[in-house]
Parts: sequence; C-alpha cells; structure tokens
Amino acid sequence: MARRYERKTGQRQQSERELTIRAEFHEPPDLDKLCELLIRLALQQSGACRSEGSTQPKRPRASASASS
Repeated sequence: MARRYERKTGQRQQSERELTIRAEFHEPPDLDKLCELLIRLALQQSGACRSEGSTQPKRPRASASASS
C-alpha cells in the first residue's frame, strides 16, 4: 500500500497564487502644523544652545585705557 504524498504546509504553488494590489489613500499633510512644529523645534534648540553658552565663563575684554 503506497500512500500518496500529501503536503502539510498548506502553501500553494506559484502558478496557483493570485496577487492583488490595494491602494491606500492618505490625507495630505497639514503644512501649517508642520511649519509650526519646525519653528517650535528650532526655537527650542536655539534656546538650548544659548543656555549652554551662558554657563561658560566669558573672557574679559581688553580695555583701550589699559594699554596707554
């Protein structure tokens, strides 16, 4: 009694496969919100750079009267 081979994976052969393509539509980006976010991030970053610069001691300026 020879048994016939039976696939157990459930996969189909390539010739039996069907491919479908589905388009997904997304709303266009809200440019006002994106601009506002970009401005906020830039201001935040420039504020952080300024605060880092203020923690470093400033060099004393040479006065013009000291050389005379």
